[in-house]
Amino acid sequence: MKTFTSKILTFFVFIFLSSPLFAVTISPTVIDINSTQKIVTLTFINDTGREINIQSSALLWKQVNGKDTYSPTNDLIVVPAIVTIPGGKSQNFRVTKRVLDGADVEQSYRLYLEDITPAFVDPKITDPGIFFKFNQNLPVYYYTGKANPKNSLKVSFCSADSKQTCVRIDNSENVRALLNNISFKSPDGKPLENVDANVNGTILSNSWKEFKFNTPANKSNTLIIKSSFGDFEVPYKK
Repeated sequence: MKTFTSKILTFFVFIFLSSPLFAVTISPTVIDINSTQKIVTLTFINDTGREINIQSSALLWKQVNGKDTYSPTNDLIVVPAIVTIPGGKSQNFRVTKRVLDGADVEQSYRLYLEDITPAFVDPKITDPGIFFKFNQNLPVYYYTGKANPKNSLKVSFCSADSKQTCVRIDNSENVRALLNNISFKSPDGKPLENVDANVNGTILSNSWKEFKFNTPANKSNTLIIKSSFGDFEVPYKK
């Protein structure tokens, strides 16, 4: 399990040919497979000026005791599984579920696109410069039910040091919830601007996560929770 977790979080940096700054573009960055869209096309645009070798793999994504966990799975089919994408070209990947059965509870995965391009240094180049080699990690969701969340996120408070606030959010819905931000409400009803929150994340279906952020000196007694289920307020407790 530890191997796959580190695989998700890391990227590699190599010394390579010097060249102007180019980009790799991937669209979409979130893959939703459902009863009406059983196959999703993922487009990988290689504007780096060099060829890139990509190998795909999939991981089952769960949240256990508030922590993200990943494990190997063959639930997803990605075509092509391995491919060389020339510089200045694009490549379409087809992503689908191996078994398109009914899913009343959203199933979550991570699609891992690994850059396996072998290192190459042109002997004619005396100053190879710096080349960044990135691995892409995209969320994939499969759900065939009707997404109709009822703003049923449960907010509670967890332990933190004296300068921080810890909020636990439980998602009892059958689909994921996106936490967009947490802020304190000022006496005039507006969010306080000096909250070093930077709070966002995904709470999977029937899961929970904790979020810690700095507590402002002039905090109020109300938190504003902004999520994909809607925005709502909760009394602040420390």
